[in-house]
Amino acid sequence: MTLYRQLLLTMLLLFALLFVSAYSVQFSSTRSYLAQQQEFMVINTVTSLGLALTPYLENDDAVGAESVINALFDGGYYRKVELRLLASNKTITRENTAPPQRVPAWFTDLDLFEGGHHQAVLTSGWLQLGQLYVEGHTGHAYYQLWRGMSRLATWFAVSFVLVWALLVLALRHLLKPLHSIEEQAREIEQHHFGKTIPLPATRELRQVVSAINGMSGKLEAQFQEQAAEAERLRHRAFMDDTSGLGNRAWLMAQSQGWLGDGRGGAVVLVSARVLDWLYRDEGFEVRDQMIRVIGKNLRQLCRDHGEHVLARISATEYAMLVSESDPATLKQLGEAINRQIAELVKDPEDDREISVVGIALVQPGDEIGRLLTRADHALNRAHMNETGVVVEAHQQRERLGRLQWKQLLEEALEHDGFELSAQAVMGFQGERYHEEVFVSIRREGIAYGADNFLPVAEQFGLGERLDLHVVARALRMLEGRPELKLAVNLTRQSCHQDGFWRKLFQILERYESVRDRLLLELPESAFAVGWERLIAPLAGLKVEWGVDHFGRHFDLLVHLGQLRPKYVKLDQGYTSQVQQPDYNDAFLAAVCRAAHSMGALTIASRVETGEQVERLKSLHVDAYQGYVSPPGRLC
Repeated sequence: MTLYRQLLLTMLLLFALLFVSAYSVQFSSTRSYLAQQQEFMVINTVTSLGLALTPYLENDDAVGAESVINALFDGGYYRKVELRLLASNKTITRENTAPPQRVPAWFTDLDLFEGGHHQAVLTSGWLQLGQLYVEGHTGHAYYQLWRGMSRLATWFAVSFVLVWALLVLALRHLLKPLHSIEEQAREIEQHHFGKTIPLPATRELRQVVSAINGMSGKLEAQFQEQAAEAERLRHRAFMDDTSGLGNRAWLMAQSQGWLGDGRGGAVVLVSARVLDWLYRDEGFEVRDQMIRVIGKNLRQLCRDHGEHVLARISATEYAMLVSESDPATLKQLGEAINRQIAELVKDPEDDREISVVGIALVQPGDEIGRLLTRADHALNRAHMNETGVVVEAHQQRERLGRLQWKQLLEEALEHDGFELSAQAVMGFQGERYHEEVFVSIRREGIAYGADNFLPVAEQFGLGERLDLHVVARALRMLEGRPELKLAVNLTRQSCHQDGFWRKLFQILERYESVRDRLLLELPESAFAVGWERLIAPLAGLKVEWGVDHFGRHFDLLVHLGQLRPKYVKLDQGYTSQVQQPDYNDAFLAAVCRAAHSMGALTIASRVETGEQVERLKSLHVDAYQGYVSPPGRLC
């Protein structure tokens, strides 16, 4: 029971005890007063009636005496008046046996009053004339007692309700700091820091609140230090200081997950030859400034083409992994790169070669070394032929065109033509956290994974429709299979559309009974631009969520405390090389510590061997997912 309820009940019980005590005292005193009043009234009645009857008894006038008794009986509250004439041995009796009126029967059954009675002998000198007996009726006493106690009980009840309401308001106001402390403690328990409680006026609570605020601030500072440490380690290992982009090691690490996922796309090599003659003519400061400007422009171009990896791999070369695989579109991208770099040069009439672009499409079974070699050959041809852009695509695998994929995807959305499979996320003690849903479309006996049609979905604005469809289908599946807990991936396009979140909330409301077993996975690329816009919709979600491909983009770790995900799925580039002898696990350990400080689980992805599982187990990773536990068909 809460302190608020304990205090409220205690005060109400004390008030009730006070009411019962006061009511008992008042009841007893009123009853005694009415009983004494009735006793005195009977005695006075006997005295006055005796004086009135004596003359009639002396004259032996029985009729007159009876008239006096009738007049008294009809005008008062008497149960019985009896006069026995001693001379004639005659008795005159009047009785009222009616029960008390306007009083509940159970109240009169309490026998609170005996009805005062008195008896006297009427004399004339030494002669005894008669014997008079008068007994009062209890009806009036019962009525007076019932009316007085009822009014008192009503006033006490009204006062009790009023005091109850006032106590509720007063205790809520007085205990508001304690409620804030409770919420802050719950936030700290969930590793959410930074909220400051206003200092209350109460001295004792003021000291407690001050201590809680100090502790929360220190914990937040500790998390920020851990996040900054992880970022420093990542920058040191994977970042090019001059351009602010990833370095060659970053590209090699990220390509592991990219090529392992089979997402296709292309490698774009950019040789900015302008940097060489800028260095010779104007010095390294001008060159470094141009390096940063080119990197900024390349980053913007990459964002316009969806999922990407961007790095500076040598003094004059940049490399990009993009999800685009259409040769014509890639050629346009290369031309846009050359055009933007040319616009940065102060003297556009300079006839020296400013930049060239070589592009190689990703082929099945490609490794990053082979892919970079093909892209480098394309780059050399572009330089020798002075064509500016060369797209090497002579070994391009047979694939559907964009419009064909669009039609196939629309048909699947219209007729629910998706196949769902799931892969478990496992803890190192054998526990199952949840299962991630994979979507595919079957065509001519071949199941095509989402990497084949997701670029088309984003290009033609079908990402929102696809996400809502898969979420609704997963929720329907959860209704029929209570043992499942499913995670559904969202596209980057959907995450930045306000209409998507409204529709998603409506779907979740319809499946309120099972939505607690649904998780949503957002790609880290969705937070790369405008992550602040996602705080409000994610905070309003009635389901848990996580970040996929965590670590692929820089600077998200420091914002983890504001986003508050349930888990982060580490990018495969950080976990695929854990078994190598020269692997430096400092950054991975720092990321895990920072995530744990905010209450987020860390999940390693694309784990393929038991040896990897054992190695990850020693690196503070909470769970793993990969083909060591292969996916299974859902429906």
